Amino acid sequence: MNPSPKALQQMFRLSTDALFPALLKITYVEDSTTKYLYLVNNGEDLIYNAQTYTASSFKYTPPAYSDKKIGDGEISISCIDQSLIGIIRNIQERATAQIIAAFYYQDGALLFEPIEEWNFELSNVTWNGAVATWKMEYDNRMSLKVPADTLTPQKCPGVA
Repeated sequence: MNPSPKALQQMFRLSTDALFPALLKITYVEDSTTKYLYLVNNGEDLIYNAQTYTASSFKYTPPAYSDKKIGDGEISISCIDQSLIGIIRNIQERATAQIIAAFYYQDGALLFEPIEEWNFELSNVTWNGAVATWKMEYDNRMSLKVPADTLTPQKCPGVA
């Protein structure tokens, strides 16, 4: 994603009124229906791509990058009203998260652009009574354990 010249101008200024919110979209299945939870770590709701992101308090810890792989990240969401805990308890399948680091600036005309985007699968949620912390896996397909099988004439006729 390439920021516009106007966004770049504001980013490189020593002082700006621009915001750099993180947008969080959680996709989950509840009662056999796909549902979405839209949050932004901001003091007020923001509208992005015709979708209202609800003001929230969360901390996104990006995955560790190395030459060989992308590690796992973590998201900690404040859940004082415990509505998120109710959602987590009713999830039927593994949820996914899309994090968008964005640029938000209003100077007569609104400028709201994505800077970077990450997609994760959510697993292993913990809760301490005030904050739900979700482990975010970048890729879990390579950790699948497939049992070994032996080719026999009964299982694979013509191959064994």
